[in-house]
Amino acid sequence: MSNIITITLRKNLKDFYLLFWSIILPLAVLIGMYYFKVQLSTGILFGILSVALFFYCCTTNSFYIYAQRKRGIFDLLRITPFSLWRYLGAITISQTVVACVVATLLLFVERFLFNLNLTGIQALQFLPLFFLGASIFSLIGFALSAIPKNEGQLSIVSNLVMIPLVVCSPMVFNLETAPALVRWISFINPFARLHQGYLAALSGQAADYWLSLAFLIGLLVISLVLAKRSFKVGKI
Repeated sequence: MSNIITITLRKNLKDFYLLFWSIILPLAVLIGMYYFKVQLSTGILFGILSVALFFYCCTTNSFYIYAQRKRGIFDLLRITPFSLWRYLGAITISQTVVACVVATLLLFVERFLFNLNLTGIQALQFLPLFFLGASIFSLIGFALSAIPKNEGQLSIVSNLVMIPLVVCSPMVFNLETAPALVRWISFINPFARLHQGYLAALSGQAADYWLSLAFLIGLLVISLVLAKRSFKVGKI
């Protein structure tokens, strides 16, 4: 398991898509908004962190896993004594470590450019949120990779998942006045739960913070089951 984590970490650090989608693009957006003196709300700033996590852990990971499926790598995995749970854990941990580093970098860039009132203790409270969010998105990427028949369909499926999650979150809507359907989706939306946790960490609301972690852990378990099922039957 440690070998898989090490190999995947090395691949991730050389990944152009990681550099572009999770680092270069968000940094360009933040620097551009700062240069043109655009006032961004805390919700938008935190939303950029979550979108960066999704782009790398879900979108990029789903294409990587899809390519491995096409080459028959996972068919070979079934005849080895290596546990599928351990494989999922190894890939997810390696993706999550890189994603947490990237998200932390973006968080401090936002703090510097937009005077985000963030202490060291509060910054540490963001790390479990990053870890859980990245893990959920990575496992969703595993599940999505089992659905399409080609790369074009995978891109469509990924966008069809991401857009509702982003739209039905506090990044776009005031959920208190949002339609009932949007509120229902936000209840199981990892973007909404991450946003709730970010705000709770920033404001020192311990109850809301631990509630967000509990919901994210529940979503992590569901994502893990879906990811494993996608290997077992080859489709969701």
